[in-house]
Amino acid sequence: MPEDRSNRPRRQAKQERSRATVDAVLEAAARVLVADGYAAASTNRIARVAGVSIGTLYEYFANREEVYDALIQRELDALVGALQGQELSGDRPLIESLMARVGTAMTTMRFGPELMRALEQVPGALFRKRLAVARSQVLSFVERLLEAHREEVQVRDLALAAFVAVSAVEGIAANATNDRFDLRLAEEIEMLLRAYLIGSTA
Repeated sequence: MPEDRSNRPRRQAKQERSRATVDAVLEAAARVLVADGYAAASTNRIARVAGVSIGTLYEYFANREEVYDALIQRELDALVGALQGQELSGDRPLIESLMARVGTAMTTMRFGPELMRALEQVPGALFRKRLAVARSQVLSFVERLLEAHREEVQVRDLALAAFVAVSAVEGIAANATNDRFDLRLAEEIEMLLRAYLIGSTA
């Protein structure tokens, strides 16, 4: 019978070396998940790909569910941070400001949209729960950004406009393959947002 590690206190990755170990484990978890799926993503496999011992992995994570919960949180935090990380102001044109954030978010997704799709395999609806929180933050931010550019926006209901714009970009990203997740796709997204939000394709 496997040893129950769920109630053991986990080490906190405060030192640089510890953070590097946790990062290596999460990177390995992402690679294994994208390449082989959740069923093949045992803690032994993740530890081997990360180049650490299984004992080291268990110092930080009780099981693979904890590994993937941490990976989900890291990926979504990075995406939200990419969108919110730039100053909210009306100094730049709306579409330029939006696309700067879209470009940063795409760069942040180093494993491309295929990782996000693969994370849906994680049981317990962990991904969907975390995604709902992140999506709410993004919607709120985009609505504030539209408010800062209200004179440019042709849609009167800014909350609705934020919902439609975010849903459109999210849907495109969710269906894109990694080889299509590039500058050309960003240019098409820009045309879509420009036409919808300000009524122009110029």
